[in-house]
Amino acid sequence: MTGKMLVLITSGLENRDKLLVGMRFAMNSARKNNLEDVKVVFFGPSEKAIAGDDQEVRDLYSKLVEHNVTSIACNGYAAANDLSEGIAKLGVKLENVSDTIPGFINSGYSVVSF
Repeated sequence: MTGKMLVLITSGLENRDKLLVGMRFAMNSARKNNLEDVKVVFFGPSEKAIAGDDQEVRDLYSKLVEHNVTSIACNGYAAANDLSEGIAKLGVKLENVSDTIPGFINSGYSVVSF
């Protein structure tokens, strides 16, 4: 098993189908165990979605956790939109993604965005 993938999800509830497809893609990629590592970065409107009360989004996030997918969200966007506490309660790491994303790319991760 080789290859590392970073799934960047920026779509929120305004593009709910795209958000859900991105989350399912990450979950299935991890479940199939055909990559060395799968990580997800929630950025912008997707942060509102995971911090919200949409049950399907919450269920998919739980499945990401079950499959040991590391999830990261933008700390600046979260703070500006009063989402930090809700996101942190989920176990999502809050980071400066303008540093995080290039770090993953420099470490050999391929980026897929939704």
